[in-house]
Amino acid sequence: MSFGLIVDSCFRDHATGRHPERPERLDSIDSAFKEHKILESCHCLSFEPAEEEFLEKVHRKEMIERAFATSAKGGGFLDPDTILSGYSARVATQAAGASIALARAAVQGEFRKGFAVVRPPGHHATHQRSMGFCIFNNIALAAEAMLELDSIRKVAIVDFDVHHGNGTQDIFYERGDVFFLSLHEYPHYPGTGQTEETGAGEGQGTTLNVPLPPGIDQETWFEAFHKGLEAISQYNPDAILVSAGFDSHRRDPLGDFPLDEKAYTRIGGLLADLAGEHPLISILEGGYNVDVLGSSVVAYIDGLRGR
Repeated sequence: MSFGLIVDSCFRDHATGRHPERPERLDSIDSAFKEHKILESCHCLSFEPAEEEFLEKVHRKEMIERAFATSAKGGGFLDPDTILSGYSARVATQAAGASIALARAAVQGEFRKGFAVVRPPGHHATHQRSMGFCIFNNIALAAEAMLELDSIRKVAIVDFDVHHGNGTQDIFYERGDVFFLSLHEYPHYPGTGQTEETGAGEGQGTTLNVPLPPGIDQETWFEAFHKGLEAISQYNPDAILVSAGFDSHRRDPLGDFPLDEKAYTRIGGLLADLAGEHPLISILEGGYNVDVLGSSVVAYIDGLRGR
């Protein structure tokens, strides 16, 4: 079966200047895709921007309106880390729409596995706040899109970004139909993601945080990852979504984790084995060293495809 892929030049229109989360990240990925002829062997999807009504499934209306109002006046900061240009709010709806399209297509059988190369990232955006480079929460919206389909009763989200996916946790913390696993550096931004944060109400036990100290070695990281995957296997989801953050690379300037390209191939293979015949989609989150971002994404996709 083919591998689903979303790439589009529209994501460059989120202009952020010299900010770490900048359009040049996509240049790194595009170059690596061309070098390894990734596009020629994938099913490339089209998509539409997410409608505001769908965004409201995970975000407060006031938060959405603030992003559009900030862009409408030419841009500005939503928080000290999150900058918008005049086009950024629309680009954020395109990133969300791409993630939703990938999710639906995977469940509907166009492919079993896929990857969305989008920006801005999303996993820090909470129910009511854009933050941490993130405007809307792409992975949460993709999960909601899957759960609307008859064949999907529950999903699991795996987040291997070096930063805790606080937004995703916030959105699904009291939900029993979404299992959230995050392996992240701690202490580190945004300061959440401790082991005692396990969910609440109907979601009690469906959040698994694995905070890891800076400077750990790869095998320690993978030991923790295996335990997290075992918990997901017991949860038995109908689909798996991945917040693929490549700032967990050992050369990334915004973290101190031990991973490299070979590790990302290994991660992709483990996730593919876990998913089996179930849908498995990945959405780009962090990764700020443009010298290794593209090669890391290709290595991860190779792992997903069993290469």
